[in-house]
Amino acid sequence: MLSLRRWQPWAVSFLCWTLYAIFDSAGSYALIRSAGEHPVLQRVIGWNFSYAYFWVLVTPPIFAIATRYGFSRGRWKKPLVVHTAACLAVTTVVSWLFIRWSMLLGWADLSTSLRVRFLDLGLENLPRCVATMGLAHAVAYYARYREREMQSSRLEASLAQAQLEILRSQVEPHFLFNALNSIATLARRDPASAERMTLQLAVLLRVSLDCVGSQEVSLQQELEFLQNYLEIQKTRFHDRLTIHLKVDSDLLSVPVPSLILQPLVENAIRHGIAQSATAGCVEISAAKHNGTMAIEVVDSGAGTSQGSVEKSLGVGLRNTRARLQQLYGSRSEFVLENIPGGGCRVRLAIPLPALASMRDAH
Repeated sequence: MLSLRRWQPWAVSFLCWTLYAIFDSAGSYALIRSAGEHPVLQRVIGWNFSYAYFWVLVTPPIFAIATRYGFSRGRWKKPLVVHTAACLAVTTVVSWLFIRWSMLLGWADLSTSLRVRFLDLGLENLPRCVATMGLAHAVAYYARYREREMQSSRLEASLAQAQLEILRSQVEPHFLFNALNSIATLARRDPASAERMTLQLAVLLRVSLDCVGSQEVSLQQELEFLQNYLEIQKTRFHDRLTIHLKVDSDLLSVPVPSLILQPLVENAIRHGIAQSATAGCVEISAAKHNGTMAIEVVDSGAGTSQGSVEKSLGVGLRNTRARLQQLYGSRSEFVLENIPGGGCRVRLAIPLPALASMRDAH
């Protein structure tokens, strides 16, 4: 509700009616001159400005009434009565005050009776009051519309955040399950490696605690987390796993979704290393491309079966794609494809922050 105790409504009212008085004075002066008369400029200005400033006093209350007693479906009788009474009261007060003011300054036409002057001024003020009330309703309706929009935006943001938390909560147990499964596999044939892998997992989980509650972290933090994950995989695969990392150093401070790389690398290891008895390679790169950060993870495996690329998306990759859509919408890209001659590629495109894009342009 509009508060009459604040200075802003009075300041806006003063400014608007001052502009009205300026244009009204200019119009009145030009009209009188065009009729062949010689108006006194000071009197024209004094008359119009005095008249406008009486409306300065009543405009904030009019807006307060329009805000407090707005019309709505099924609720119009009481507002109609209040608005009618308010318009009549405002018209009466402004007309009476202006007549008294003009008499005090000697501007009143004494040849016309007080009743006629009051009726004439009242009929002139009534449409002005109705127009001001209508403007007040338009402003009040727009304010309510903007408030509903803001509430809707807040609800959408809360829903998106909740969906992101659900997606991430699915990724973390999925990763932990796979890591523990690898430890269990090693425990039977290589207890020492299983013990080392368990300690590496503990380190990895400690690092992951730094990202709790954060949907985005810097690329450097994400790479540190990935490095701990890769240590676990190297313990599992020994010399069969080779990692090539190529990252643009300018991108290290750019925010990326947390735990975005691990599912990509896990997918590459599953297709490029685990399914083959020979050694394999996983290449990880991050570079700037057309205002985005292009991330690629490529493995040297056999790829997925023809026509089953979409079906090969596990929990990690499905959630990665969903998180990109939630965070960046159509500005992001997710592509999983086979490479001619063997291997599989996952390519992501994440929009760079505006400042980074501007630096690239220069």
